[in-house]
Amino acid sequence: MTTAKVHAVPHILTSPWRPGDALTVEEAGCLAAALSPVSLRELSCCGFSDELIAGLLHRGLLAGGEPAPGLWFRHGWGRPQEFLKAAVADRARTAHSRPPQPGPVSGVLDSREVVHQVLARRSVRKFSREPLARSVLEDTLTAAGALLHAMPYLRLYVVAQDVEATPRGAYAYRSDGTLILLRDGVEDRTMRDVAHQYWVLGTGAVIFIGVCWKDLEEVHGSGPAAFLTLLTECGKLAHTMVLTATAQSAGTWMTPAIDEQRAAEACGLADTDGRDGELLYMVKIGMPRTAEDDQ
Repeated sequence: MTTAKVHAVPHILTSPWRPGDALTVEEAGCLAAALSPVSLRELSCCGFSDELIAGLLHRGLLAGGEPAPGLWFRHGWGRPQEFLKAAVADRARTAHSRPPQPGPVSGVLDSREVVHQVLARRSVRKFSREPLARSVLEDTLTAAGALLHAMPYLRLYVVAQDVEATPRGAYAYRSDGTLILLRDGVEDRTMRDVAHQYWVLGTGAVIFIGVCWKDLEEVHGSGPAAFLTLLTECGKLAHTMVLTATAQSAGTWMTPAIDEQRAAEACGLADTDGRDGELLYMVKIGMPRTAEDDQ
């Protein structure tokens, strides 16, 4: 094994496998470990055999060198959906030996009232020129922060576009409720390029959910089931924020379809090599556009 680097390629998403050529749990774990460039030595230290790695290279599921910027995003995927299939299959095979666990929406859909809120909510893609109240942002972050003690590998970052009493810029959210400035004055076009959607622009704020992969592995391991758990919890955290903001008459939309590299640049994390978390999910919050705004 050498220090040469390899990475998983978008081919596994656009044309994953021929019939009868599905991934094993171990192969899926290896590809998950190589979503970001990783050395062959590191893969070996994670327990993946030379034979397994060589097989993935031969099948074109691993490639050598550094991936081109935005490679995954240009294929229409922010994260590898096909790993979910492997994770579901893994859980089905091992369900009989696993202790009962709370469902993925435990703590979110916990009352009939909340169910009605979920059914009534609609995504908002036109926002007012009215600044977002600081209290709305704080309450939204507090609601999400209350869940983070059970998800210590997740991180929250905020890009304030037009929030009362909050200078425009990118912030890290800390467990004590404070916002730590990471980058001054993030431009609108930078935010537009994160999701390639113009309705991210305007007033309000964007909240990003990130993951520290090392911390995730310490809690859930490195297999495909851990990846499925991660995505489920990102959705749970995002939905908690959306319901909290919606209850205060704010408009929201959320998506995992982001360019992770541009999101890191927007939040001032581009030079941290993922130490402070890789961004996976975004939630836009702002006041809905009204007829007065169009006049």
